[in-house]
Amino acid sequence: MADSGLTGDSRVRYAVEILLGEPGVALLDQDRLAYAEAGKEPATAALVIRPSGFFTRLYGSPGSLPELPLPEFCGLPILYGRPLLERVNGRIILHADLLASAYFLTTRYEEWIRPQVRDVHGRFPGRSSLPYRAGFLHRPIVDEYAAKLRELLASAGVSVPPPEREFSVLLTHDVDTLGPRSGPVALLKAFAKAVLWRQRPKEAFQGFKAALGLARHPYDNLAEVLERDRSLLGPDCTRGGRSIWFFMAGGRSPYDGAYSVLESRLRRNLQFLLTSGADIGLHASYSAGIDPGLLHRERKALEAAAGVPICKNRHHFLAWREPQHGAAIAAAGIRWDSTLGYADVAGFRLGVCRPIPLFDPIRHCLLGIEEHPLIVMDCTLDRKNYMGLSEEEAFDYVCRLADTTYRHQGELVLLWHNTQLASGTPWYHRRLYDRILERLAGLRGTPASG
Repeated sequence: MADSGLTGDSRVRYAVEILLGEPGVALLDQDRLAYAEAGKEPATAALVIRPSGFFTRLYGSPGSLPELPLPEFCGLPILYGRPLLERVNGRIILHADLLASAYFLTTRYEEWIRPQVRDVHGRFPGRSSLPYRAGFLHRPIVDEYAAKLRELLASAGVSVPPPEREFSVLLTHDVDTLGPRSGPVALLKAFAKAVLWRQRPKEAFQGFKAALGLARHPYDNLAEVLERDRSLLGPDCTRGGRSIWFFMAGGRSPYDGAYSVLESRLRRNLQFLLTSGADIGLHASYSAGIDPGLLHRERKALEAAAGVPICKNRHHFLAWREPQHGAAIAAAGIRWDSTLGYADVAGFRLGVCRPIPLFDPIRHCLLGIEEHPLIVMDCTLDRKNYMGLSEEEAFDYVCRLADTTYRHQGELVLLWHNTQLASGTPWYHRRLYDRILERLAGLRGTPASG
C-alpha cells in the first residue's frame, strides 16, 4: 500500500465513510481510491483525490476557512481544492477536495474555528454559516458530493453500491411546558401572565381555568398531537417514520421548562406516549447546554420518571453550543441526538439529510453519538427575528426541503412544539402541520427518482 501520509488519518477515513460508507473505506485500504499528492498515489488507484492541504498545513487555523465566492465543480460548490478533473494513464484525478469539504460541514469545523460568532443564547447563527452565506443551506451538499464520487468511481470501472436506506420521517416534539399547575401559586402566575403579557381574553380565561383545576391547560395536549402524528405514521407510529418526544428533567435558567419530573401529570403523559408506540428522549436543559456536566443527572431523572432507559437527546433552544462539548454529552450516556439544526433558518446544517456518526474535530475521534440532523423547527419559520415567513411561504419552503430529502432517500426531521399546536393559539402552525403531514403522505406514495 502506498502511503501519502493521509490514508490512515482518522479524519480522512471519517470523511470517506460519511461519503461512501464502509465500501469506500475498503476501497481506500485496497488502494483503489487514493487521497494523495502527485507522484505518491498507488499504481492501482482508479480515482485519486488531490489533498488541498486542509488536513495538514491549514488545519485548526483561521486561515483554513474557505473564502467566498466558492468555485463550482459540476454544479457543486466546493470548499477546498480546484474545480478540475483529469484523466491520466487510465485513472481519474480529481482536484476538488470533496473529503475536506465534507469533513468541514459534518464536524461543525467552522463553529470550532469561529468561537466569537454566537447569538445571545451562545449558539452559532445559521445566517453566519458558510452554507447560508454561500447560498446552499437548502441543499444536502455532502450527499450530493457522495453521489458525484460514486459516479466518478463508476466511470473509472469501480462500482460502489448505493446506500441501503429509504425515505423516512421523524416527527419530533419538544415539550417545554404543559401549562401551569393548579393551585394558588398557579392562579397568581396566571393572573400575572395575563396582565404582563396582555393576553387575549380567551387565552387568559383558559389559564385561569387550568390554574383552578377546572380544565386541562391547552398545552397539556400530547394526546391530540399524537393523533395528528398517527395520521401519517399509523396507529403504532412506525409506518415509514417515528414520533419522538423530548422532555425536560432539570435546569434552573429562566428559559428552562415549567414542570417537574415529579409531577403526576408528567408521568401520566410519559406512560401514555410509551404505551402508544412513541419514543421518549431527554430535552437537555438550557443550563445543561452551558454546563454539559448536568446532562447525566437530567438523563437519570427522566429515566426514573419514565421507567425506561433514555439515550436520545435534543438540547433546549437547540443549544449544543460548542463542538467540543460532544465528549461530555457522550459521557452522560447520550447515544442518539437531534439537536443540530439552526434556530434562525431551516435547512441542512451538516450538509446531510440522513443520520451520521458524529466526529470530534479537536480530538480526531468518533464521539459514539448518532446524529439525526434537524431540518425544520416550527418557530424558525414564522418568527420575525428568524425567517419571518407567511403560512404559504413556510409551506412551500418545507415542501422543497421534504422533496429534496425524498430524492436523496433521507430522513426528514421536523420539530413542532406541543405549544405551537395547542388550540386557541394565534399562530398558523396547527394548519401548517396538518398540511405538511398530508403532503408527506402523498410524497411517500410516489416512487423516488435520481
